[in-house]
Amino acid sequence: MSSFDLPNTLEWLAPIMPTNTQPMPNPATFWAKPEKAKNIFNEPGNLSWRQLVSKTGIGLVIGGVISALLFIVMTFVGSMFTSAISQQTGNVGGSINPMVSIVLLFIGFLSTFIGNIAVAGVYNLFYSKKYYEGSKVFWLLLLSNALLFFILAPIYIVFASHIQSLFVVLGFHIIFSIFVSACQIEFSANPNYSGSSLMGNVIGFALSFLIYSIFYKSSALSGAEQQTYLLMLLPSILGYSLIPFGSGIWEKIYYKLYEMGNNAFYIASPWEVAEAQATQEKSFQEEVDINIEG
Repeated sequence: MSSFDLPNTLEWLAPIMPTNTQPMPNPATFWAKPEKAKNIFNEPGNLSWRQLVSKTGIGLVIGGVISALLFIVMTFVGSMFTSAISQQTGNVGGSINPMVSIVLLFIGFLSTFIGNIAVAGVYNLFYSKKYYEGSKVFWLLLLSNALLFFILAPIYIVFASHIQSLFVVLGFHIIFSIFVSACQIEFSANPNYSGSSLMGNVIGFALSFLIYSIFYKSSALSGAEQQTYLLMLLPSILGYSLIPFGSGIWEKIYYKLYEMGNNAFYIASPWEVAEAQATQEKSFQEEVDINIEG
């Protein structure tokens, strides 16, 4: 007998080998009602109201911190924006500082990148069972925010002479970047329900940008300094708080639909589709064999 005995080795490894592994799910059961789908291991998120409030509160705190940092920055460069607004409205003559658009571009990038990384880190800390891909999400957020920086840079330059339009671009930049980053965080947590996560984040994005547009319209009646601070500090607070709020509300609505037997937003992986097809072919072949024997 050789020095390496495979049966004895397997018997020795038996105590440390998993004995309670569950079978992989049949994708066909994902569209069944929960009580009929016994093998389901991946269902849509169902956060509690407490978790919804906590995620909204986390976003509000992070948005407030980002706004506080921007407020400090505004104490040094705020006069650049207030003078540009005054010149744009016709109160003061002269041309707008060409550096205004560049400064706003970097403000939009830094406020979103720092804030999105903070959101991902806090989620990984407090909700580690769901948001466990910390390092991967970090590089995804870095890549997406860098791409948005270069994509939106020409738009900032095009509207460099229109300070009012620049604030709209800044608001869109911040809120849209938070939206994209929130989608990446949710997609990495549960890829099979990325369609549902996208729908929830769209609701939050639309709500955030709608409220920002309302404040932007009403701020035209205020002074240049008040208008500058409002339009600079508001997008971060709205985006970081309302996008997770909208996503959480949709998550609760969708889980109710799921309990009623509707799982339309589930996206099966290629492996699951292949497994379902193999199962169906096996069942069909068994029926054919039974008919032949009969």
